[in-house]
Formats: sequence, C-alpha cells, structure tokens
Amino acid sequence: MIALLSTLLGFLSSATPEILKLFEASGDRAHELALLQIQMAYDEKKLGVQAQGDNAERALRLQEIEIGADTAESAALNDRPGSGANKTGIEWVDALSGSVRPILTYAFFVLYFVVKCCEFHLLLSPSLPWVGPMTGAQAMVALWTEEDIAIFSAVVGFWFGNRTMQKAREFHAGLS
Repeated sequence: MIALLSTLLGFLSSATPEILKLFEASGDRAHELALLQIQMAYDEKKLGVQAQGDNAERALRLQEIEIGADTAESAALNDRPGSGANKTGIEWVDALSGSVRPILTYAFFVLYFVVKCCEFHLLLSPSLPWVGPMTGAQAMVALWTEEDIAIFSAVVGFWFGNRTMQKAREFHAGLS
C-alpha cells in the first residue's frame, strides 16, 4: 500500500509542474485573447472614425458642388439675352432680344383675359335658347376650371418656384 501511495505521490509530484504550466498557459492565452479583442475593438472604432471623417468630407464636397450648381443655375436664369456679355452692341437688337419673353408673356395673358371675359359675357347672357343665364357669381365659379388652376399653378411655380426651391435647399443644408 505504501508502495502504491509513494508511486502515486511520485507521479503527481513530477506532473505538478506540467499541470501548473498548463494553467499558466491557459491564463496567458486568455489574457492574449482579451488583448486581441481590445485591439480589434480599438481598430474598429478607429476605422469608424476615419469612415465618419471620410463621409463628412464627401458630404462637404457634395454640398460645395450643389452650391456651385445652384449659383450657375441662378446665373443662367438671370442672364437674359441682350444683357451683360450677350449684348450685340446694336441698341435696338439688344432691346428687342431682351423684350421677347416679357412681350410674349403679356400677349398670352391679354389673350387669356379676353377669352375669359367673352366666356363670362356668354354665361351671363347666353345666345343659345337651351342654355339659361347665370348670375355673376355662378359665372365666376364656372369660369375657374381645373385647367385654370393648372395654368395659374404653372405660372406661379415658374416665377417663384426657383427661389423657393433654393431656400429649401439652403434650409436643408443648414440642418445637416
């Protein structure tokens, strides 16, 4: 029995340093694994910060491009024929060139107004026997159709839409 116990004690005493080395190695591996995880988390944060910086630079550059495009668009819209660099040097040609769009706009407005006046007159005193006369208020309501709303919206949108869209872009750019 003592022989068996001494054999077992001898075996354990020789194996004890190896067992302790295994525990120590296991602790070292756990420590190295924790350091690697910390390093990976640091690298991920570092890449995230760099990506955010890159995204911020891209957003800033995109905003600069949009501002440049808006400026060019405004300059193109405000650069009328016969003004500034587009002048020919012949006074009456420059005046005519600069007045084509306004004259055309006014001519169509006058035509539209005359047609609506004629319609109003026909609604108040119809010439056809099966059409009854209307009151002034009824005629006004009958004259204001969906097509008139579309024309009115298009005109207002054309003249004021560019400024509104530019202010909306500036507002959204200020938020970001």
